[in-house]
Amino acid sequence: MLPLGEICALLAPLAWSVAVILFKQSDGAPALSLNLFKNVAGVGLLGLTMLVLGIGIPLDRSLSDWVRLGTSGLIGLALADTLLFEGLRRVGAARLAVVDTIYAPLLVFLAWAVLGEPISRSFLIGALAVVVGVTIATVQRGVFAGIEGRDRAIGMLYCLGAIGGTAVGIVIAKPALAASNLVELTCTRLLFGLAGQTAWITLARQWPVARVAFRPQPLWRSLIPAAILGPYVSLLLWLGGFKWAPASLAAMLNQMATVYILVLARVVLKERLSGRQVAGATIAAGGAVWIVWCT
Repeated sequence: MLPLGEICALLAPLAWSVAVILFKQSDGAPALSLNLFKNVAGVGLLGLTMLVLGIGIPLDRSLSDWVRLGTSGLIGLALADTLLFEGLRRVGAARLAVVDTIYAPLLVFLAWAVLGEPISRSFLIGALAVVVGVTIATVQRGVFAGIEGRDRAIGMLYCLGAIGGTAVGIVIAKPALAASNLVELTCTRLLFGLAGQTAWITLARQWPVARVAFRPQPLWRSLIPAAILGPYVSLLLWLGGFKWAPASLAAMLNQMATVYILVLARVVLKERLSGRQVAGATIAAGGAVWIVWCT
């Protein structure tokens, strides 16, 4: 049986892939409002889980760990996720998947440079297969057709900022994960992100925009399930992967989100997959299996 960390790292992108498709169907609301709705829902669900399970806030947590979680929440959840929704609105899920190919290599580099995690030759072989496979499956001729040059450039910058912020946020939080309860840790990090987002909205006088997604409306049919899968199910699994597995390993398995999106597009949306996409997904899946087998 796979170790718990690897199971979490494989399941997290599956939940997030479904959430991304649902969030894309909810893009009638501004990115700022979607992220606020997501974070409020996540804090509510995680807080309820803590109450039911009798989990408390650890008062003996070190100041350095509080700073790590606070900084991670502000960068990864308040800033990066808002950039993600703005990028998703401008370039769409398929183009976001193209940019997302840099996530795992960036995080592996940061884990090596900042956390001192060793990188074996076997891991590098599997990691290369995942990155090459995902790139083959997503980078295709005409993928950015139909998007104005300015919107494409700005959307790409938003996506790059979101991916970079996510990677930096989890590397900052990694040292605090081992000694923390997973549910409490996820809720605390999300609370910091929500607090920072709320402060910015107030200072920038953006509440009229931020409230849009909270009004009862048809897009709730996709937004509410997305808000459950994204900041609750996926975030718990995502942090669980980084808590119980090396950051570099979790990051490479997280990259399977792109493959999951392709499969979901075929099964749920009945989209036709090209031979290139099937080949790329197969290579990436093989790389993931190799990484799990050799670690």
